[in-house]
Amino acid sequence: MLSKLFYNFKIGRTITALNSLDDATLKDIGLNRSNIRSRAYEIFENEKPEEDTMPELDLFVKSGL
Repeated sequence: MLSKLFYNFKIGRTITALNSLDDATLKDIGLNRSNIRSRAYEIFENEKPEEDTMPELDLFVKSGL
């Protein structure tokens, strides 16, 4: 759960940082403003948290049984 939160946080910060750059700087690093979001996801592709493989266990734990 926390790994997904940190993953989304890192992507959001990366998008914010890249959006703060001017067009000339983005061009220098080979980016276009229209593909900032997809590139941010590409950067952290290897850190993507695994999907929950046992959602029924979460339901069991949350129910308090």
